[in-house]
Formats: sequence, C-alpha cells, structure tokens
Amino acid sequence: MTVAELSVRMDSAELAEWQAYDAYHQPIPNPWEQTGVLASAILAPHCDKHKTPKPEDFIPRNKLPQTLEEMRAELAKLKGIQKG
Repeated sequence: MTVAELSVRMDSAELAEWQAYDAYHQPIPNPWEQTGVLASAILAPHCDKHKTPKPEDFIPRNKLPQTLEEMRAELAKLKGIQKG
C-alpha cells in the first residue's frame, strides 16, 4: 500500500507499537531475508569451501548511481573479458 493509504489505516501510535513489537518481542518475518537464507543453504553444497554466498547477497539493495570513473572501470573489465 502507499504511504497515504497506510496513514489512513494506521496512526503513528499503532506504527510505534508494531516497531516495538518487532524490536523487543518477536521480529516480524522478512521475506527477503528468509529467501536469502534459503538460497544460501541450497547453494552451499555446490560451492567451494568458504565461497558460499551469504544470505545478504540475495537481498536487493538500492545502489547510488555510478560515477564516470566507475563506469569506465566497469567497461574496462568488459573489454578485458572479450580479449581473453
């Protein structure tokens, strides 16, 4: 739901209660975290020792836009792959 819809359905006091519940009583399930743990466990037997991906590797994160230098570095990597 949107922030506007949420603010109609829940006031700040109720939101604070849910935050306290999550922090101090029992964490509210996080589907991204659960999926990351599952994916990591499934891949573990197929990976080299100490190379198993971490659950966090499967959680999408917003990245800041690349700088011009970062873009050039990534393109240079691609050029190296094509020659090799």
